[in-house]
Parts: sequence; C-alpha cells; structure tokens
Amino acid sequence: MPVRNNLVFSSMIQPRIFSNAVPRDINPTYADLGDIAKVNYTEEFDQGLTDEQKANMKRIDIYRSNPNDPDDKPKYMTYHIELDKCGPMFLDALIKIKDEIDPTLSFRRSCREGICGSCSMNIDGRHHLACLCAIPKDNMEKSVISPLMYMFVLKDLVVDMSHFYA
Repeated sequence: MPVRNNLVFSSMIQPRIFSNAVPRDINPTYADLGDIAKVNYTEEFDQGLTDEQKANMKRIDIYRSNPNDPDDKPKYMTYHIELDKCGPMFLDALIKIKDEIDPTLSFRRSCREGICGSCSMNIDGRHHLACLCAIPKDNMEKSVISPLMYMFVLKDLVVDMSHFYA
C-alpha cells in the first residue's frame, strides 16, 4: 500500500454500488439517485371541488417535504384558489392556503415589503420574493412554488438561512 503524508491509501478502491445494483462504472447518473432526491409526482389536496369549479380557479403546485420524517417523500401538492378572494401576490395565496385550506403548510414570511428576504422561494422556475411576485391573473395555467435551489430544506418551503446573510 502506498503511504503519503503518514496516511495509508488502499490501492484497491471498491466501486460504489448504486440503486440499480449493477456496478456499471464509478460515475453515478441521475437514475442512480434515490427516490428521496426525486420529486416526480404530484398529489392533489382534497378540497372537495368539482372539475367545473377547478376550471375557474388558479392551480398552484407547492413543494412539500419533511426531512425529519423518513416516510414522507418529497412531492408537489396541488391546491386551487379563487383569485377574486385572494390578494395579488403569491405570499397572499400561500397565506390563504395555510389559513383556509391546509394548516400544515410551512413557509417563512416577515416584512411583506420585499426588504427582509425571508419569503424567498422559487416561483415558476425563477427566484422571487413571494411578497413582491404577482400572481398572473390572465394566465390560468398552473404555478409551481418550490424552495430556493441548493439550500437545505427544513420543511416544505422553509430552508436553512443560517448562511443566507453571511
């Protein structure tokens, strides 16, 4: 065994076996990631709405995850809201969902003026402050809300911001 700087390195490196159980090569691919890293399914929250009612409402898919619960896999939960009975910003929609539809939804908010940055999240593929990002009223397609990318998710849309302001 070669010795470098008083450390012993094994000349025989075992390749890591990924989820496909066949050691193809040492470099993993996206298919090798476990199910916990993939969010490829959406569940609809049961609001008791008919298809006709849903057609006149805004569909919002929100990332839901609880890393402390090993049985809770990340997913997108679908909610439908009436834009006439909601404020103009995505933060208003999140507050409406939490207050009236699903009280288990977790997100961070503070000033509602775009100053603090606590409501930062990924909305329709771009990073926004939810308090300043308007819901498109002319576009009734679904909107997708997820936590900031490359940050550790504490629960749902809440990320670890201990290094955010550093």
